[in-house]
Amino acid sequence: MSKSRLDSWKGIAEYLERSPRTVQRWHACHGLPVRHLGGSKGSVFAYTDEIDRWLLSLGEEIGSAASVEDEGIEARKKRSIDLTAQALEMWEARSEANLNAIACLYRKAIDQYPRNGRALSGLANSMIQAALEGVMDKSIAYPCAMEALNRAAQLNPEDLDAKLSAAWLHLVYERKWRHARAGFEEVLRKDPGSCFALSGMALLQIAEGDLASAAYSAWEAWRQNTLVCSLGALVSWSRYLAGEFDEALDLIAQLRASGGCGATLGAIEALALIESGAVRAQVDRIETIARDSGHNPLLQGILGFAYAVSARRQEAWSILSTLEQLNLKKRRNSAYGLALITMGLGRAQDAVQWLEAAYAEGSLWSLGFGSDPLLRPLRGQPRLELLIRGIGTPSANRPRPAAAVEYMARAI
Repeated sequence: MSKSRLDSWKGIAEYLERSPRTVQRWHACHGLPVRHLGGSKGSVFAYTDEIDRWLLSLGEEIGSAASVEDEGIEARKKRSIDLTAQALEMWEARSEANLNAIACLYRKAIDQYPRNGRALSGLANSMIQAALEGVMDKSIAYPCAMEALNRAAQLNPEDLDAKLSAAWLHLVYERKWRHARAGFEEVLRKDPGSCFALSGMALLQIAEGDLASAAYSAWEAWRQNTLVCSLGALVSWSRYLAGEFDEALDLIAQLRASGGCGATLGAIEALALIESGAVRAQVDRIETIARDSGHNPLLQGILGFAYAVSARRQEAWSILSTLEQLNLKKRRNSAYGLALITMGLGRAQDAVQWLEAAYAEGSLWSLGFGSDPLLRPLRGQPRLELLIRGIGTPSANRPRPAAAVEYMARAI
């Protein structure tokens, strides 16, 4: 490397192709090798080989810093992947009790690496499930799920997990029935064993009034993962909606024997108990279910209905007042329960209004309004019939899978 001397700030600046002010700052702040004659205010000079070495060392320092930064990003990305794996493992055994923990793990994964599409779609799914089971307010859960889904779709529009989340939101949030069916069918073509897609299809079939196919899809979903109690509860609900109350109760008993619990399972059991015989004989059991479920609004509503039709109207009115107060405080997930109490008290018009509210808030139970045996006294009400016609799409001309027919022809 040749050694040449530069004898002024201007000469140094021209060599570095910068302004004199810039090279003076580099000298003061970053150690640009410039020598002074006669003190700090005297003339200056510098050697080009020393400047070249300084530039080389500066580049190595910047590269080293960038390498450290890259290592930090990779570490955060790995942490994000590890958190996602933990959440997925918990999701495979999801329950009302662990949905919040699953969502928390996904959020931490996204904090570590915002481009983790698997974590974004997983967060959307966990929020959808939490809303369906009453763990989260639907007015909060569904918009958050939609935002997470939109970000996941931007990262990879063809991601199957994101498409599954979209199908679910079409079903429970946007009520776009055909879009939901198309989404579930696409996912199931590529992954026939997806229990989350199968359970979504079962709910769609309930909305369409095809209870035979719904029972089959729900059974297939549960068969894929029998550890998830909500999947077994879905099978029980499909049997309840089909009027097979004893079969629904038998399956619920098996689920409870294997440790199954939760408000959703309790609600289906309480509904089936009411339809299976004299309501008065079932009140004590329904009281126990409601108490064990932490005063869940829906179970309170079912209990209120049982009181109302068992000549315990004062107790029914008391529950009605409590649930109405919760509703005024914007505590959602209570509309279906309020509909049942008001129906039991003989207030049909109020009951229909609450059913409309349940549908508007994205209630899981609203998907079954067209088949719900407990709502028989309200059938024929013009507003209810109009509401039911808007739920799902006609399925009369859709061929039913042979496996679904065979399933319904035999006992579980």
